[in-house]
Amino acid sequence: MSKIFLTDPQTGKTYPGDEQTVTNLLRENAALIRTIKELQNDGNDDHLFDYMKRLHRNIVWLSSTTDESSTRTTQ
Repeated sequence: MSKIFLTDPQTGKTYPGDEQTVTNLLRENAALIRTIKELQNDGNDDHLFDYMKRLHRNIVWLSSTTDESSTRTTQ
């Protein structure tokens, strides 16, 4: 799990992401998609939802980061 999903105990805020964080999340997403596909093909649904939740969380974070950076660019 990436540090961005943890809360800084001193400030109570989440850690900001950087370019390396985005790269790592994209790699993790690719691995999650492969794993989800394999589990679906094997008919193994035991942990499928857990992997899908992680993928969703990553995608939401990436899209919110994109929204924030495009808002700053247009102002």
